[in-house]
Amino acid sequence: MRILNLIITTILILLYSKEPSRNTILFILSSLLILLFANFQNDYIDRKIDLKKNKKKPIIHPFFQLLILFASLTISTFINLNVFILFLIMAILINFYNLYASKKPYGFFITSFVIAIGVLSLGFAFGFKEQLVYLVLFSFLFNVQREIVKSYIDYEYDFDIRRTIAIAISKEKTKILIKLITFIIIVFLVICTYFIKNLNFLIYSIFSILILSLYYLNFYDEILLSKIIKILMLLGFISIL
Repeated sequence: MRILNLIITTILILLYSKEPSRNTILFILSSLLILLFANFQNDYIDRKIDLKKNKKKPIIHPFFQLLILFASLTISTFINLNVFILFLIMAILINFYNLYASKKPYGFFITSFVIAIGVLSLGFAFGFKEQLVYLVLFSFLFNVQREIVKSYIDYEYDFDIRRTIAIAISKEKTKILIKLITFIIIVFLVICTYFIKNLNFLIYSIFSILILSLYYLNFYDEILLSKIIKILMLLGFISIL
């Protein structure tokens, strides 16, 4: 699914920038590198948890992780100062999350905030457009949902290691929270449809609401919901732009 993250990021940048340019290439490179840094650092810190899950991931030494981050930040300076500052803030928050906040109930908020900042940086690189507000809110809400779902799925693995939102409030209440945020996303889609007035987004919203509603009816579980959220987020970006 991490490959899907890279694909979503690349597609979003290409769609928002409209025309391929030097800054488009630099922004894609810088974004993919900071994503790789975040993933490699997370894998290194969570290597004991991944062993419990029987997940085999390549472990990258922290020195090489920092080299990847340095490359990302260096490339961002060639776009403009504002983009560099936002990428630096993202790097600080990623480190804070991986080293500390991932073990806390509010960790899901930090990762979602990082994603929202990343989407916001598109405006500083390619100009601010009306759709950017929707894209930022869209990415934040969907990532909040996915992170909480992930904490629900990993409840047993995380129990003795960290205090995620699912462990802090109980698995049963987390399921209620997941349904609440799903409802908020549905309402958000309805509101966006009214303001965006785009046929593609209208079709997307109807499709998404139907798919998310099936979760309420227990047609699928949280593992499938986690995957569906990513796909819906990608389709949403495409329909907005």
